Amino acid sequence: MQYEYGGWNIDATPDFSLGKFFARARLTRASPDSEGDSEMHVGRDLAWFDGEDEAVQFAHRWAIMWIDKNCAGNTTTDEELPTSTNGLRAETNAG
Repeated sequence: MQYEYGGWNIDATPDFSLGKFFARARLTRASPDSEGDSEMHVGRDLAWFDGEDEAVQFAHRWAIMWIDKNCAGNTTTDEELPTSTNGLRAETNAG
């Protein structure tokens, strides 16, 4: 599932393993300089779900909040990062 938000491309396609869908968000942003490298951030195994749609929605929401927190004036606090219905907290990874 591909989305665009705040100059970033979000790939929220979940991984599937052991009968569960694992929410994953891969964020990429091309450098404004055509010769510069693109920037990437990956949030893996953010949470697991029985349904694919739930995993996609969670990863998409997590990615938007990560972008808002890290790239748009830090308007989101750590306490506002989403938590899944299975109790796993979405953690950010530097990078």
